[in-house]
Amino acid sequence: MSKKVLSIILLCCVVLLAVSAGVYVPRAKDNHLGDTKVHNITVWYTDEAMAAYLNEAAIAYQEQTGVAVSLKMVSGLEYLEGIQEASLHSTEGPDAYIVNSDSLEKARLAGLATPMDDPNGVLNTGNYPQIALNAVTYNDKILGYPFTYETAAFFYNDTYLTEMAGKAIEAERNKAEGEEAMEELEEGAEPDSEVTADEIEESAEITEEQVLAKKDEILPASMIELLEFANTYDPAENMETFLLWDVADVMYNYGFAGAYMNMGGVHGDNREEIDIYNTDAMYCLSVYQDFNQFFSIEAEEVDYEGVVEDFVGGKVMFTIGGTSMLNTLEKAKADGTFTGEYGVVSIEMLNANLQFKPLSVTTVVAVNEYSEKQEVAEDFAQFITCDYVNNLYARSGKLCAHYLEEYPVPAMADMMTCYENSVALPKIVENSNYWILAEMCYTNIWDGGDVNSELMSLSSQVKKEISGEEVNELKLETPVVQESYIKDE
Repeated sequence: MSKKVLSIILLCCVVLLAVSAGVYVPRAKDNHLGDTKVHNITVWYTDEAMAAYLNEAAIAYQEQTGVAVSLKMVSGLEYLEGIQEASLHSTEGPDAYIVNSDSLEKARLAGLATPMDDPNGVLNTGNYPQIALNAVTYNDKILGYPFTYETAAFFYNDTYLTEMAGKAIEAERNKAEGEEAMEELEEGAEPDSEVTADEIEESAEITEEQVLAKKDEILPASMIELLEFANTYDPAENMETFLLWDVADVMYNYGFAGAYMNMGGVHGDNREEIDIYNTDAMYCLSVYQDFNQFFSIEAEEVDYEGVVEDFVGGKVMFTIGGTSMLNTLEKAKADGTFTGEYGVVSIEMLNANLQFKPLSVTTVVAVNEYSEKQEVAEDFAQFITCDYVNNLYARSGKLCAHYLEEYPVPAMADMMTCYENSVALPKIVENSNYWILAEMCYTNIWDGGDVNSELMSLSSQVKKEISGEEVNELKLETPVVQESYIKDE
């Protein structure tokens, strides 16, 4: 038996034993691929914000394994085309690269993404939420390691909420004391003269536990409760509106009907599973359109940067923001621009029967199928997305798709909950412009367009792009919205 065959057998035995025992296989210096010692790999990426983290991780990886990692930041324009060109016609192609998950079908069909071996068994729901694993799966094969994510969540001014909770407790006490005093007068009872001033003051104190409980009680859990909140409480000082968000960006709007717009199934790659034009989606978008009259937000007058600025300035109680907003708020707290506290929450559309599922975009570290160093490239992919990822937020401001035992910012755990409840962009190549089409649909509906027609048009266009032929949807009856917020009630 040759040394090469023997070494492969021994390696397989070690990995098999480690996986069966649930033990991580430690990296050793002098990594090998077959009989060839691997001294270096090349990794491409497009986001400048990732540079510091990737460079630091590359140094740490080399210290542990002896493998040098050459990092190359390139333009995101025709990114996969550039990878293919470099792989086929030069020796400068990457061994691994970072890409958005919605590009995985294109990458796989171009021969640029190889299925992961996952030798250490980390690609599971113990380490990543199911949405992350769905995002990196194509044709039932995992094509990379989930890295970072972007999604939408409701942000609220926790300082204002605390203030309102305290006032609510005080108002309830005053009401109860007034009713009690009235009952005593009606019964002819005399005031208790033995109650001391100290006892009265002590009974009037509002404890932190009471405030926390009241905050949990009054924090809206749905859009309907948010409307009720705005109608119940007076705005805090300097606050101009209870809710403001960028209604022109589908990232922050999609959740209103996202749970009912099926684009390719759980993995976003099934052309037979397209269900956009349906009664539930129409119902939710009809409610979404109704919200325009309550919040009076003009799409052309609002942009995301302005919304974030207003929230930081204390002018807005609630907003819908992305993961970058969390980073902005933490920086604003550090430099004193934002002096209060904030919270992040996932809320329902209207009630427990109508869900709010926002869009999410997951970046993935994929391994180039043209690479001759795939084993080490996958090892580095795991290293930066799993082993070293505790350092990601501090070096990049990005949120990792990997679960952390302890989050550097408490709100990151709440943001992860929102990510778990999200829907990913589809991977279907023909529908690469779905984001743009959906944004146009939502904008037209917000501006008063016919919900039925707009949703039917979106569905027909999506199916036409897949089939290459005109698609005429069978028209559905527009559902009648019957909710407590309706204006004539």
